[in-house]
Amino acid sequence: MFNSYRMTLAFALILPASNLFAADAGKPTSDPASYGEPATQYQAGPGPIPQTITSPLGKPMTLKWNDEFDAVKDTDGQPYIDRSKWQTTFWQGSSQRTLIGNGETEYYMDKDYGGKGNIPVDQRPNPFSFETPGILTITASKTPQNLWANYWMGEGRCITSGLLISDRRFTMKYGYVEGRFKLPMERGSWPGFWLLADDIPVSDQKEGDPKTTGTGAWYSKDDIKARPWPPEIDILESLGIWKSKFDTGYIAPKTEKIKVSDWMHDYGANLGDDFHTWGMEWDENNIVWTFDGKIIAHGKITPSFQRPFYLLINLAVGGNWYSQEMKAKGTPYTYWQVDWDTMPWKMQCDYVRVYQAAAGTPPSVPFTDDGTAGAGHHNQNGTAPQ
Repeated sequence: MFNSYRMTLAFALILPASNLFAADAGKPTSDPASYGEPATQYQAGPGPIPQTITSPLGKPMTLKWNDEFDAVKDTDGQPYIDRSKWQTTFWQGSSQRTLIGNGETEYYMDKDYGGKGNIPVDQRPNPFSFETPGILTITASKTPQNLWANYWMGEGRCITSGLLISDRRFTMKYGYVEGRFKLPMERGSWPGFWLLADDIPVSDQKEGDPKTTGTGAWYSKDDIKARPWPPEIDILESLGIWKSKFDTGYIAPKTEKIKVSDWMHDYGANLGDDFHTWGMEWDENNIVWTFDGKIIAHGKITPSFQRPFYLLINLAVGGNWYSQEMKAKGTPYTYWQVDWDTMPWKMQCDYVRVYQAAAGTPPSVPFTDDGTAGAGHHNQNGTAPQ
C-alpha cells in the first residue's frame, strides 16, 4: 500500500477456484496444471470456523486470532468494530489519517474524531457499519461540504473512508492469514489487505541492532519508534479500474535482493460481484499467496521479514498509482477524476483469521530462484505431498 515504487510485474491467470490449496506453488503461470490440485484439508470460505488446518506450506496449524466481524456494542451501546482488535488510524505525524506520500484523496475517519470543532458524535462521518449481520462494511463517500472546514478538507481531498490496523493489539511472526472480502470496483477505489513490520517501543530497542533500529526511522511518539519502511507484505491490492485484476507481493529494502516482488493476477470476472478469499503464509524461508484457496504466487524470505508484522485493512481512494495506471492508458488522472457519481463505495469484510504452527515446527524447504527444483508445495519435512 505504500507504493513509493513498484517492481517488475509477473502476470498470472487465475482459474475458477474450488476452495482447496493447489499442490504446487510454482511460478505464477497460466498453465491449468499449476492450479486446483487438492493439497490440504482446509476449506476456505464461510461456514464453521476451522480450529485446525494444514497450511499452504503443508504445516499443521491452529487458530490463534480472528475477527468474524460480529459487531460488538460500543460504549454508547451501538454496534461498532472490536476496539480490542483494531485501531482506526495510523499515528505517524501528518499521515495519521491518510497516506500523503501516495497522493491519496481520502481521510480515514471514525466516530471518535470530532475535528477542530469537536462536533457531536451523530454528526461525525463514520465509515464503519454492519448492514448485514457478521459483515463489516467500510464505506468511502464524499464528505458533506458543510463539514470540510471542521476536518481541514478541501475539494481535492474530501472523501471519508475507513482503516483497520492491529498495531499494538495483535502481531504475528510467521503463519497463515486469510481474509474474505467483497470489493468496490469503481474508478478511484483502492482496497487493501496487507501487513507492516511491528513498531518497537524505544525502551526495547538496542543501539546498533538492525532488527530494532536503523537509519530512516521516521517518527517517534509515546515511546514508539516506527520502523523504516519497507518491509511490507501485500495480500491484496486492487484498483477499481482493473475490474477483474488484483495485485499481491512484498517489498523489501533495496539492500535485500528479491527476484520478483510483485504479481498481478487476472480472475477473469468482476471482483466486485461476489466475496473472495485472499491469504498469505510465510515462515523463515518462504512466502506464498492464495486466492480462493489456491496458491497463486510464491517467493523467498529475506531478513527484514523475519520479525512480527501487524495487519491492515483499508479502502483508499485515488493516489499516485492511479495516476500511473491512467497515464499508461492514455488518460491522465487527477484528484477530480474520481468517479463521484458511483459513491458511496463499500468494501465488505466477512472475516480475518490467523493460524500458526506449534513452536519448534521446522520451516519449509527453501524455494529455488527459478521456482522449479525445491519449489512448490512441501510438507514440513521437505517432501512433496502425496
